[in-house]
This record gives sequence, structure tokens and C-alpha cells, in this order.
Amino acid sequence: MEEKEYETLQQEFEVLLKQVELIDNIKDIKKYEPMNYPFPLESAYLREDEVTMSLGSEEAFRNSKDVEANSVKVPKVVE
Repeated sequence: MEEKEYETLQQEFEVLLKQVELIDNIKDIKKYEPMNYPFPLESAYLREDEVTMSLGSEEAFRNSKDVEANSVKVPKVVE
């Protein structure tokens, strides 16, 4: 990075640190749970994990043309 870029980055970090300081100064901020979405979501739930039968390697690779190191080998598509 060039010196000018370091100066810009330093200014941006200073702004960020001021914003974090403002948040830290909010009264009783520790009482609140962090949120990842501003509105309650009715459909945002995770299903329970259920253990079910799975395919063994031999069965999973049965229709593969080329298998190498327990993976399906495919042609190179990017040069």
C-alpha cells in the first residue's frame, strides 16, 4: 500500500472507533441481546437434525465415470 492509502485507512478506522465508542456509551446496552435482523421473523427457524440412512461411498460413486481419492473427477473447465 502507498502512504496515502495508509492515511485513508487510518481515518476510516478512527471513524469506526468513534462509532463503537458511541454504542458503548448507550445506557444499559448490556441488557440487550445482539440481533442479526431488525424485525422478528416468523419463518426463521432451524429444523431439527434427524439422522437418516446415507449412501456409502461405493453406492454414491456407482454412476460416476471417474473417481479419484474418494471424489468424482471432472474435466478441467478453467484455463
